[in-house]
Amino acid sequence: MKNKECMNCGSTKFQQVENGWKCDYCGTLYLNPQKETQTNKSSGQPAPSKKRKRVMISLVIAILFIIGPLSYLSFKSNNANTTSYEPIKPGTNNSATKDYPGEWTQEIYDSIKVATEKYDADSEKYSFEGGSSYEELEKLVGKPDTVTSWEKENYGMPPRSMATWNKNKDGDYAGNSISITYEKKTMMITDKNH
Repeated sequence: MKNKECMNCGSTKFQQVENGWKCDYCGTLYLNPQKETQTNKSSGQPAPSKKRKRVMISLVIAILFIIGPLSYLSFKSNNANTTSYEPIKPGTNNSATKDYPGEWTQEIYDSIKVATEKYDADSEKYSFEGGSSYEELEKLVGKPDTVTSWEKENYGMPPRSMATWNKNKDGDYAGNSISITYEKKTMMITDKNH
């Protein structure tokens, strides 16, 4: 008997889901192939409604084949430098506590929206959307005390950096630290931790 091994992470631990298997480690889905239904055997030709469906599908595919690349290039050129993100609401200085380093407040931390992670099984890569902007955050709370960076793509994840604030305004270590992970290309926040 041959063991199943995840093509994405190499794990051998799976759980069965409704129509296949899911890797316990990385969450990659492996769907069972669907069985083909038998066509009308009594007459060697498909029914007229099936012919119409096939013609329509072929027509749609042909149109997409022609228009698809053109619309993608147009979309790509229009959105080349546009990053969609959620704005961060600045907090008031009165709400700063000893639990937060530097200029951080509970309101600023709570207003940070972490990006939604998307996985494309065809390209085996992750992408993010809808997160707050790291650049905007840095303007509110100042430069981090340390930055850790992943320069290369890792397991389908794009290059990322993790900024950590752990000193108070006086330069002493605060009781707690805040870490923000962001995608280097889009500067979109992908994770936060206090």
